[in-house]
Amino acid sequence: MNQVKEKMLKKEQPLGSFLVVATQSHVECLGDVGLDYVIIDTEHGPYDTENMINLIRGCERAGITPFVRVANADHKEIQRSLDQGAKGLIVPMLNTLEDFKKVVSLAKYKPIGNRGFAGVRSNDYGYDEHIADGIEVFMANCNDEILVLPQCETVGALEIIEEVMALDGIDGIFVGPFDLSISLGVPVQFDHPIFLEAIERILAACKAADKPAIIYAGNIDAARDALKKGFDSVAYSIDASVFIEGYRRELGAIRA
Repeated sequence: MNQVKEKMLKKEQPLGSFLVVATQSHVECLGDVGLDYVIIDTEHGPYDTENMINLIRGCERAGITPFVRVANADHKEIQRSLDQGAKGLIVPMLNTLEDFKKVVSLAKYKPIGNRGFAGVRSNDYGYDEHIADGIEVFMANCNDEILVLPQCETVGALEIIEEVMALDGIDGIFVGPFDLSISLGVPVQFDHPIFLEAIERILAACKAADKPAIIYAGNIDAARDALKKGFDSVAYSIDASVFIEGYRRELGAIRA
């Protein structure tokens, strides 16, 4: 069961964070802070497949749901993430409806998509109990529980957001506010009318499709504002920033 999906269905607004420097040990420590999920960032972060597996193991040990942001809508990127145990998939820089359809094709099993099957870590190397119930049952369970959350961070994606949200296999949307604002021509102007109109349009499209909207927030005020606006979840900051700010605060208090 995907605990983040269950919480969003209950309107509990789960909280996550991006990982760009963390190790498995850091993730195990995060089990004590109340995070619902982390996003292992293989787009901007340094992680290869082996690093990613260890971070997913840390999540499983800590009771945190592991998401992965892939570098692009590529078969290898998507297949390796899901095969190693990602419960959510964030896909960046999509522009056309065909881009989004490709993500569904790669991330979902038939009859929704065309994801390839093998005995891998995510299904206990072929010994998952659901497989014993029939491969169709297993594939349906994966299609239901693994969240495919492509990013809306380009003008191209924004202009077709209603069509995107109507696609079978798209489980929600993840808003990248920095790149979206840049694409809109108002870089990092999150109070600009053009940007605010874009956010309203995305939220309306998600609501109409009854699918969750998630957004990145770089600070506490932005996170609170997003939840008030109606986002179903917020991915708060990145581990490196929280680490730096935490030490600054603590050392500042010592020296005060």
